[in-house]
Amino acid sequence: MSGPVLVIELAEPLPLASIQRLRNLLVRSSSHFEEKRVGSYDLSIHAAGLGIADTGDIDGRRPVMVSLMGPGIGDETIFEAEHADEVDQEPLIG
Repeated sequence: MSGPVLVIELAEPLPLASIQRLRNLLVRSSSHFEEKRVGSYDLSIHAAGLGIADTGDIDGRRPVMVSLMGPGIGDETIFEAEHADEVDQEPLIG
């Protein structure tokens, strides 16, 4: 997915109710909503809703990726758990 990316870096864990309120806002604001996992969302938002002029797409929608990062959501522990079954590529880097 290409387009604007919004990363919200959290200093402390959020209550699940707050995350659900954000999710509900994103669902209401978008014409397409996909939740890859809690805190990782792919959206299509009409350009006018972002306060910008439509410059290309036929229907005026723009892809946007929103990610929450921080303790308990999108952090390194969760990333490692999601990729635990993959080959360790760290020795191949650099």
